[in-house]
Amino acid sequence: VRTGIPSSAAVKLKPSSVPCIFLSYRRDDSAGFAGRLADVLEAEFGAGSVFRDVDDIRPGEDFIRAIESHLQQVDAVLVMIGPHWLATGADGRPRLDDADDFVRQEMQAALAAGKPLIPLLVGGASMPAEADLPDVIAGLSRRQAVMLSDGNWRGDVERLVISLRPLLP
Repeated sequence: VRTGIPSSAAVKLKPSSVPCIFLSYRRDDSAGFAGRLADVLEAEFGAGSVFRDVDDIRPGEDFIRAIESHLQQVDAVLVMIGPHWLATGADGRPRLDDADDFVRQEMQAALAAGKPLIPLLVGGASMPAEADLPDVIAGLSRRQAVMLSDGNWRGDVERLVISLRPLLP
C-alpha cells in the first residue's frame, strides 16, 4: 500500500491482535477521515495496530466493554475532531455534556489513565476551548493538536507518524 510517506519514515510493527493506537471519532462528523487515517496507520505500523470501533468490535460483542478493554491496552489515543464534534444532541444540549456520550467516555478514560492523547483536527475544525468541554475532559484542550488537511494529507500524516513512533512499542 502506498501512503505517500517515504519508506525511511515508515516503521513497521509486527501484526498484532492487540492494537497500539486507539482512534476516537464521531461517525457523523469525521468517519471518512477516520477510515482513511486508519488505513494509512495500519499500512505504516502493521495490520491490527489501530483500534477503530467499526472495524474491531465483533457482531454481538458488548461495545462498552470492548472500548474499555482496548483503551486500557493501547499505547496512544488519537481523537479526531471535525467541525461538528462539539455539536448538540436531540435534546439541544452539547453531546459532550452527556456522561453517556461515547466520545466523552473515551477521552475521560484516556486522560484518567495518563495515555498519550493527540487531538487531530480535520475538515477545518479548530481546537475546542477548555470552557467548551466538561471538566472531566477539559485537559484535552491543553494537548498539542495535529491538523490533517485534504490539501496536505501526506505531509500532515507523515508528521503524525513521526510523532507516534516514540509512543509505540
